[in-house]
Amino acid sequence: MNERELFLKHIAQTSPSPLAFEIKKAEGCLLYDTNGKEYIDLIGGISVANIGHRHPKVIEAIKKQLDAYMHVMVYGEFIESPQVQYAKLLTDNLPPSLNSVYFTNSGAEAIEGSMKLAKRVTNRTQIVAFKNSYHGSTQGALSIIGDEHWRNAFRPLLPDVLHLEYNSFKSLDEISEKTACVIAETIQAEAGIMVPSKEWLQVLRKKCTESGTLLILDEIQAGFERTGKLWGFENFEIIPDVLILGKALGGGMPLGAFIADKKRMDAFTENLVVILFVVQQEWLQ
Repeated sequence: MNERELFLKHIAQTSPSPLAFEIKKAEGCLLYDTNGKEYIDLIGGISVANIGHRHPKVIEAIKKQLDAYMHVMVYGEFIESPQVQYAKLLTDNLPPSLNSVYFTNSGAEAIEGSMKLAKRVTNRTQIVAFKNSYHGSTQGALSIIGDEHWRNAFRPLLPDVLHLEYNSFKSLDEISEKTACVIAETIQAEAGIMVPSKEWLQVLRKKCTESGTLLILDEIQAGFERTGKLWGFENFEIIPDVLILGKALGGGMPLGAFIADKKRMDAFTENLVVILFVVQQEWLQ
C-alpha cells in the first residue's frame, strides 16, 4: 500500500473528504509535498504556527531539551527549568493578578481545567458561555461550544450550561450569584472574527465582579499579538480572572495553559495532600 492508502485505512479522519496532502517538509509559511509542490499555509496549522514552521529558535530549544530530558513528571511536583522559566516569562508579561500557570497538553484541556477551577473556587456549578463560540472538542469544552451543530451528536453533555448572545448587553442580565464562571472568546474566531464592543466586555467584567463570578477569557487564537497587542484583552482595557492560552503557546509543540492568581490556583492542592502523602510514604519504604 502507498502512504495515501495507509492514511485512509489507519488514521482516523474528522471529515468525509480529508485534504490528504502528503506533506514532506514545512518551512516558514510554506508546505512541501512529496512531489516538491509548494503550498502557502494560510491557516498556520490552524493558528498554531504563529512564527512559522520550524523556526530556528524553536528547533534549537527542542534539540537542547532532548539532550537533557523529555517527560519526567508534571502537575507542579518536580522543578523543571523550561516549565518554570516559561511560566515566569508569561506572567512577567501579564497583569499582576495573572501570576500562576497551569500547563496542559492543549487549549481544550486548559478550558477543562479553568472550568474545574471556577467550580472549586466559587462552589457554584452554572457555567455561562456564548452562542457561536468555539472552545475545543473535549466533552466539557464541547458542552460550552455555542453551536448546536457540533454539540448535538455527543449529548448528553455537561448540565447547567447557559448560552447567551455574544455582544448583547441584555444577555448579561442572566449572570447571577449562581454563576461559577463566564467563558468567552475575547474575539470570536470560528464565528468569523466577531469583535465585541469595548463597552460590552467592560460591562461583562463589571457584572462578573459584582456577582462573584470568574471571568475566563479564551485567547487560544486571539493571543500572542494576533490583535496588534500581546494579549487580546489589552484592546478592551479589562483583565480576566483566568486567561486561556494554546496553539501558538507551544511554537508548534502541543501545549496549552490557563493562568490565574496563585491564591485561586492553590484551590487545586486541597484534595491532593492525602494522595501525595501516601505516595511519599511508599517511596520512603
